[in-house]
Amino acid sequence: MTRQRLKDIASLARKKGRVAHGQFLVEGVRSVEAAVAAGAPLVEVLVSHEAAEADRVAALADRAAAPVSRLPARDLDRVGDARTSQGVVAVASSVVRSALGGTGGAVLALDGVQDPGNVGALVRTAAWFGVDAVVADEKTADFETPKAVRASMGGLWDLDLVRLPALAPALDALAADGHAVWGADLGGTSVSEWAPGPRAVLVLGSEAHGLSADVAGRLRERGGTVHVPGRAGRGGVESLNVGVAAGVLLARWRG
Repeated sequence: MTRQRLKDIASLARKKGRVAHGQFLVEGVRSVEAAVAAGAPLVEVLVSHEAAEADRVAALADRAAAPVSRLPARDLDRVGDARTSQGVVAVASSVVRSALGGTGGAVLALDGVQDPGNVGALVRTAAWFGVDAVVADEKTADFETPKAVRASMGGLWDLDLVRLPALAPALDALAADGHAVWGADLGGTSVSEWAPGPRAVLVLGSEAHGLSADVAGRLRERGGTVHVPGRAGRGGVESLNVGVAAGVLLARWRG
């Protein structure tokens, strides 16, 4: 492997590099195993000399339908942003679409969810419950940041990922296609009474700001809101983590 290629791969930890190359990083043994098992569009796999001695990693390298390069651990440590490298990193072609197209019946929409760990966890949860697509606006953290990919735990291979400049027009299009449009909010229908049906969209906003004004307006016109009852306001806790709320809501809808 040339120094320039290693530099290009290291650049995928940043958005500019991902956009320039149309690729992203998959870090860690378990994440790369999930990618190989799912037939993900891997470009190449990098393995440190030390990690290659492990039976699990050797078996992974044999199964990978992509070129495998072995290199010193000090070089592999320059790639990605994981605090502790497991000695295995894959490069994959981007899987994020820029248009809705056919998104299936169940859609999770992210409205300005800025933490990449939360975004990855939401993709993982959506995949577990059989959601067909996760759609996000430009204010939402990139699906393909290293942190989001790690948190997705392979979920990004099991559904469609769509990134759009704004979410409100997409909600209009989905509503016109017969989807009920719902948003998670502290008001609205209790989750115990919520029955969105198979063709629906669930919108989740940021923990700091909630749903944006444009999206909230669409919900008033085309759908409704749903909440998970709790004890908000009785102490220091004001709301659920967005990933936890998604798990409760998706279990009700899709479980």
